[in-house]
This record gives sequence, structure tokens and C-alpha cells, in this order.
Amino acid sequence: MQSVLAAGGVQTPQMMQRQPVGLSGSSRLAARLLPAGRVNALRAASAAASQARQRASLRVAAAADPAVKLSGDELKEANRKAMRTVFDFDLWKRHRSSSRYWRHITGIFESRIVSGLAAPLAYVMTLSSAVAAYHVLAEAGYLMEVPDLKLASNAPFGLTSFALSLLLVFRTNSSYGRWDEARKMWGLVVNRSRDFVRQGLGYIPDSQPELQNMLCRWTIAYSRSLVCHLRPGENLEAELKETLPPHELKALLASTHRPNYVVQVLTAVLKEAQLPTAAPNNRDSTAVVPAGAAYRMDENLTVFADVTGGCERILRTPIPLSYTRHTSRFMMIWLTLLPFTLWDSCRWAMLPIAGIVSFLLLGIEEIGVSIEEPFTILPLEVISRTIEGNVKELQKTHSAEGKAAAGAAPEGDNLSAQALVDAVLPEAGSSNGAALAAASSNGSSSNGVNRIVIKV
Repeated sequence: MQSVLAAGGVQTPQMMQRQPVGLSGSSRLAARLLPAGRVNALRAASAAASQARQRASLRVAAAADPAVKLSGDELKEANRKAMRTVFDFDLWKRHRSSSRYWRHITGIFESRIVSGLAAPLAYVMTLSSAVAAYHVLAEAGYLMEVPDLKLASNAPFGLTSFALSLLLVFRTNSSYGRWDEARKMWGLVVNRSRDFVRQGLGYIPDSQPELQNMLCRWTIAYSRSLVCHLRPGENLEAELKETLPPHELKALLASTHRPNYVVQVLTAVLKEAQLPTAAPNNRDSTAVVPAGAAYRMDENLTVFADVTGGCERILRTPIPLSYTRHTSRFMMIWLTLLPFTLWDSCRWAMLPIAGIVSFLLLGIEEIGVSIEEPFTILPLEVISRTIEGNVKELQKTHSAEGKAAAGAAPEGDNLSAQALVDAVLPEAGSSNGAALAAASSNGSSSNGVNRIVIKV
């Protein structure tokens, strides 16, 4: 399956961001002659065409591989990776553009929903064709006309349509609630990871740089291990081989519940760290901040454990299966009887009408089933990379090693937060203020940009 995806050339939005949207020779000539707005529209159209070609190439590669069907469950599962979309400003602009109606209609045959519904849609269309052929042959006298096959009354459909609508609404709303809860929990992982590392680098003394570094790399390991815990076929060793030392990675891989093991290691780091434990001073309103550092940092680890349990609950417990089964049975019986009641009023138009109605109703149910398990369609690897980037940036500017590097190279632009505070303190102003001013003046002379210099 991986070879099929590679052959299809499927790209994530992040890969597309790194690669500028290309234009053909005629489009580049038009770009020189048209205003900026028209050029942007041209680029959007070119991007849409490129995505359509990528999806088509995926289907061609799937057809060429005898181990993968052109449509069906295998291709549906492969297409779930293409649903891991992260929006930026350009994608939001395209998303709300009025051209979306035409774009979505023209791309209907490239839709993942159509591909996933190939089997039930083929059944409905085959049945509709059989019903139409029967009626034509019966009217011509070649077959005996069976009155029971004519459902001229629409009453049964009118009585059951509202029940089917309620089932579909419940299905999609429940599935979206699970998807939304999962995304919010991963947003909480991002926020708490930033906060936990900020507290650790701020309160663990510079005399324990090894604990600062260990806290940072194991915070990164938490999100990666949780991704591999919630998805099949992920390789945690490959994900963390550049983050954890070999002996730490070996210990993590030997554990049974890896996210729990990561939280356990971070708890041990807090236990060994020389965190502030001074009693609060009634005369100092800020004394309680360092005094409660260990307590608040441990609260963040509790949130990590809560998120792990919440994600496991969503993964292990689907919407009650009776709803899914009954909705599927209800819909297929309803669609099976639909061609019989449409022939007398619609004749041959019954074929496209039955196909369109089937696609619309089955598509709603298919979307609900697709997002019921959200972890294989959420861009968790992008969220993990965001956490890793944030942690490394905090570590670069606020850890003991980062402060030493900034002190050795005052011309750098990234000064630690503590250096900015020390620059305005009276007892440190003569040295740190001069260093900060020197760094600012060096940066302005090298880059030609005016910078603010803090004067004590």
C-alpha cells in the first residue's frame, strides 16, 4: 500500500507549501499581462488541477497493482491519509471562495465518497436498471406484469423519510462530536507541552542542564508515542531515533503502554529536579509562583494522562453498533424500494434520480462513519512536529545551554527572556544592558533594520 501512495505522488498541504505552485508557459505569459487578482485565481486553478492529477495517478497506480483494488475498502483506507489537511491562509481563502460550488461539482467523480460508495451505488443502479427493463418488457408483452411490483403510492416513503433523516442526523452529529473532541484534546497536548517546557526551563536550575534537556526530549516523545499508540502501522523507533538516546529509546520501546511510560519518566525528572520549595511570603505576592512550581508542572502531566485516556476511550468505544447497523439496513431497504415507486412517474429518468438520491443519502452516512474514528484522519504528525519545534525553540533560548550560547555570541538575535529581564535590573544593568545594546546595534548594522535598545 505504501508503494501505491508513493507512486501516486500524494502530497500533504505542508509539502505543497514548500513547493511553489507552478504555472504552464501560457499561464506564465498571462501572469505578466493580467492583474494580481487574476494571477491568484490562475494559481488556484492550477493547484486544483494538480490535486486532481495526483488523485487520478493514485487510482492508476492502484489499478496497476494487483494487490490493491481500484475502489473499495483498501483504496478507502489509503485515501484517509489525504484527509489530514492543515489549513493556512491560502487554503481558507480557497475554501470560502464562491467558485467552490463549480469546483466541487466538477470534481465529484474524483471524490473519496464516490470511490468509497462504489459497491452500494452499483447495487442501486443495477437494481434500477433491472426494474426499468422489467417494466419496458412487461409493457411490450414479453413478460407477465406483476401488480405487486408497482408501488404507486408514496405514502410508505413519506412515513419513513423523517425517521431516516433522524437516524442520519444523529449519526453525523455523534461522529462529528467524537472528531471535535479528539482535535480539542490534541490542542490541549500542544498547549500543555508548551507550558510544561516553559515551566521546566524556568524553574529547574541551570546547575541541572541534563534534567532540562531530558525534560524537553521526553516531552517531544510523549506526542510521538501517543500518535503511534493511536494509529496502526506507525514506527515509534523511526520517529524518535533522532530525539532520544539509544538507551532511553530502548527502554521506551520495551514498555507496554508507551505514553504512560513517558509520563512516568517526566514525573521522575520532576522528582529529581531542584524545584523551588520556599514557603509563600505574605509580603511578597509573587512568592507563591516558584513555591508551587512542582505542583503546577505535575498538573500538566495529569492532563497528559487524561488526554491519553480520552483518546483511548474514543478509539476503543464506537458509537453503539446498533445505530450503525440499523441505519445501514434502513437505508438499503429504503433505496431498494425506491426504483419501484419512481418508474410510473419518472420513467427512464428514474435511473439518474435513483443514483443521485442514493449518492446523497449514502454519502451522509459514509461521512459519519469516516470521521467516527478521527485519529487516522487528523494531522497528528503535523501537530507533533509543531510541538517539537516549539520545544526546541524554548530550549534554544531558555535552557542553560541556550543561555550560554547566547552569552558567547552576543550578536545573535535570539536572546533569552531572562537576559531581557536582567538588562533592566539595577544590579545587572551595567553589564547585561551593555551586552543587549551591543547585540541590538550589531543586528541593526548587519541587517539594516532599526532595533529597540533597552536603556537602564
